[in-house]
Amino acid sequence: MQEKQAPQSPDYACLAVVVMRDNHGERDPDWSTVADLEICTAKGAEIPPEDTHLLARAARDERPSDLRSELCLSMGADWLDKCEHEHEKCKENQDEQTHLPTRVIDVGSTVIQPRLYLSGDGETGRWVALSYCWGGNSSFVLNSATLDSLVSGIPLPTFPPTLRDAILVTRALGVRYLWIDALCIFQDDINDWAVEVPKVSDIYSHAVVTIAVTSAESVKDGFLDRREQHFNCPFPWRRYHHPSDVTDGPHYPIFFRYPIWGDESLYKQQRSRWATRGWTFQEELLSKRLIRYTTGRMIWHCRAGMAVEPAEEPRTDYELFSKLNDLPPHSSSDADTTDSKTAVYTAWCRLIEKYTKRHLTFQKDRLPAIGAIAKLFHSLLGGDKYCAGWWRENLLFGLLWSLDLQSDGSGTPGSPFLRARLRIVGYDESGTTERAANRVPVGVAPEHSGPSWSWAGVNSAVGLRWPQPVQGLSYVARVASVEMRGKFHDDFGSVEGGELVLNAPYRDVHLRLGSYSGTLLSPMSMAQRVLTRLGPLASTKKLAQIVLTRPEVLETTQSTCSVMVPSSSTEFTFIQLAKRNDATWPTLYLLILQPQMTGRAYRRVGLLVLQPWRYDDDKTIAEEMTDRLEGAAYEEVVKEEWPTGTFVII
Repeated sequence: MQEKQAPQSPDYACLAVVVMRDNHGERDPDWSTVADLEICTAKGAEIPPEDTHLLARAARDERPSDLRSELCLSMGADWLDKCEHEHEKCKENQDEQTHLPTRVIDVGSTVIQPRLYLSGDGETGRWVALSYCWGGNSSFVLNSATLDSLVSGIPLPTFPPTLRDAILVTRALGVRYLWIDALCIFQDDINDWAVEVPKVSDIYSHAVVTIAVTSAESVKDGFLDRREQHFNCPFPWRRYHHPSDVTDGPHYPIFFRYPIWGDESLYKQQRSRWATRGWTFQEELLSKRLIRYTTGRMIWHCRAGMAVEPAEEPRTDYELFSKLNDLPPHSSSDADTTDSKTAVYTAWCRLIEKYTKRHLTFQKDRLPAIGAIAKLFHSLLGGDKYCAGWWRENLLFGLLWSLDLQSDGSGTPGSPFLRARLRIVGYDESGTTERAANRVPVGVAPEHSGPSWSWAGVNSAVGLRWPQPVQGLSYVARVASVEMRGKFHDDFGSVEGGELVLNAPYRDVHLRLGSYSGTLLSPMSMAQRVLTRLGPLASTKKLAQIVLTRPEVLETTQSTCSVMVPSSSTEFTFIQLAKRNDATWPTLYLLILQPQMTGRAYRRVGLLVLQPWRYDDDKTIAEEMTDRLEGAAYEEVVKEEWPTGTFVII
């Protein structure tokens, strides 16, 4: 065994267990690390001061296997008590008197049944919020049929396991009320949903703490079940400086254990179903405190940092709320300054890039599931108008979204597609697809959750991205007006439609569109295709043909990986949206619009990103041909003066 510093915590040593290969007497044998082990001793043991640097966190209690044990349940209460009374950062956000939500669960006690409590006007109190995965249909919800029984009280064993465990944790925290969406919002009343969902931002941000159930995939799983015992290896320790001290020196028992900060459960929770769901994204960010229940440990988050069971104090180098802490304060005077607004817009962009990688059961929830955070940003931006996922004063930048095909779960597109942003199926150098075509939704969703010009209209869980850096962009187009038609009259919820009017330079083009078989997605076939000329604006047209894709076709062509734009018309319009006048790498951004059959409206069907061609002898043939095509398209656009028109995009 070899002693070394722990990579995550340089304050104490750990042991590296290594395996060495028999090299038949040669020097410097090959070896590999099997595990890093902490050196610990029982909590309360008398440790000589000169030895504390060798012991991980000066030793801790072992975590019990029974999460319902008093030791486990009391740990959350201890964390909460210390946070409320000792953490300066957290005391700044302490709520003195907070209005209770419309309905909460009174968790009762061992002798009093839990029940639904209807709060009075202006009634204040403390509550815990629950963040979890429902995981399918269940009859245990609040509706017109269950209201009376829930108000009267229901025996605790009747509750689904996840909700039952949440009630036990809330009792242990010493808090009377618990907010659970399925039991506190009528599930059969669309009007109640419209009233209560906009209050979610206040419910989670003012909750004493949020219980985040990352270890359960459904409400039927529970999260307080017994977990595997964390084994450790006891070892007698004697300290001595001289051989004569072997028997007389101080001695005490120690044990080796897997480091807390390297525990696999910490990484599993990042990949859990809870961590990939759309609704839990804002629940996590809005909460001022969080207790995560993972498969292996309890984890505490607050503004002071992060603590992992059985640590007593949070580590300040792990902050949950850094994204929101870095924003300007809630004041219109700050939001009126250009710098602070830019910081808020940039933060919103980064949040949406992360949020769009999350999954939603219903596409129509794409805007409501981020609405509570949008409400917070609305305040930070001094009341800037919210337009189906973006902000009126920054709307032109918001139109520059494109699919992030390199995000988690999307597969890796081949290098020929990186510069031109060719938004087709996941691709590699061999011409094979990384994902089935029906799993690469591109363009505007068949189940529209927003206007075609908004990121919310994209049926994609592979993520979206915007140009970086934000600075240096100048806009060629101008927003004449934007009007939203919202459902339930909620500014931050789902929308029935939206009309964006742009004034911009344009060119109408006729494209020859068809089905591109997956067998044609090879570098050589790409080179042959991009060399085909079509007349005026030939390169731009050809590039657009490859860019244009629609998900309703991809989802029905699982075997051939076809990519095409289904339309009774092949007429399209390019409009110049923005440009980056960078001497090293200038860039043009063009929206591709398709006219609708009725009226004078258009739909956004693509984004064309153009840059000049640069010679690079390291490029493959396909890369070179793609870059030459893009460069030719760039030259076609910059050399011609386009007329200016007005476009209504829906």
